[in-house]
Amino acid sequence: MRERLVELLDDADAALTRDQLSAHASLAQALLLLSQASLETQPESSLHGGLVNWQIKRVVTFVDAHLDASIHVKELAQEARLSLSHFSHAFKQSFGEPPLAYVTRRRLARACDMMLASDEPLSWIAHECGFYDQSHFTRHFHRRLGNTPQNWRRLHAQGPLD
Repeated sequence: MRERLVELLDDADAALTRDQLSAHASLAQALLLLSQASLETQPESSLHGGLVNWQIKRVVTFVDAHLDASIHVKELAQEARLSLSHFSHAFKQSFGEPPLAYVTRRRLARACDMMLASDEPLSWIAHECGFYDQSHFTRHFHRRLGNTPQNWRRLHAQGPLD
């Protein structure tokens, strides 16, 4: 994991001058790796008011396994075995964002991975990542990453600029 983290940070550093979207994507992946690593080393009681490790792992696993489907906060609360209101508060304490914002961020990360790894149509990728349609996907993508999926894919398909 350490090598992958260093690689992602090096990519982000190199991309800062030529491609801010690529730098943002590398930093997001590095942050995800760091957060996953911290889950493994963090004491159960270190997050006052937040979720404990087993709850975080269950929720993250559930989200990643169901990104292609509709995910409701109630389902996530059930995974953590908490009431809806307590879960929403504890989730935000642990992740720094509301549950559905986290789900959207994970969907967009998966979509970016799929766009880089395949030539599948954006409408198919949108559906596979749990968006209602390509328009819904594009709105969320543009709001979070500041570009359309098509432009982002085109920029990243070209590879590094010299």
